Amino acid sequence: MRGIEMEEETTEEQAEETQEESVNEDAELEKELESEEEQERLPFPNARVVRLLKSELDSDKMVRARVKKELNEWLGELVRRISREINKSPYTVVEAQDLHKAIKKYDQLDEVAQQKERLISYMNRIKGDCNILIEDVEKSFDVGGNVRRGRKLSASAQEEQDAQQAENEEE
Repeated sequence: MRGIEMEEETTEEQAEETQEESVNEDAELEKELESEEEQERLPFPNARVVRLLKSELDSDKMVRARVKKELNEWLGELVRRISREINKSPYTVVEAQDLHKAIKKYDQLDEVAQQKERLISYMNRIKGDCNILIEDVEKSFDVGGNVRRGRKLSASAQEEQDAQQAENEEE
């Protein structure tokens, strides 16, 4: 019993050390994010990205510096992707319709996810119906295709059915 307690203490100590390392790493990254050099490297002003992020989070949530930085970088990549899509337009002037065409797939992500859930639900209902039909068929027919109709098979017919099932299982 004492071994288990020591193991739990060691695990707790490791968790505390990992958390301390994470906090130290976060503090260093936070200082780095505040530097003017890092602000120039990031695609957007970090304070604005963080303000938008926090406006949608619960007030008790804390955001690690790594999340702030990676979100900023991801948003920059998203703008680059949209820009490449807009650039496919044959016209020299970029119009609002070019932008709307480029961002359409991102706006439709929620709709696609909802449609996926509906389809999965529908297929699960179909699967359930198929399982019920399979059970009904198995109850109504023996392996040889003879209709049972609720009566018991004769001993010889039962032996024949068992032999056929054994052959089918071997295949």
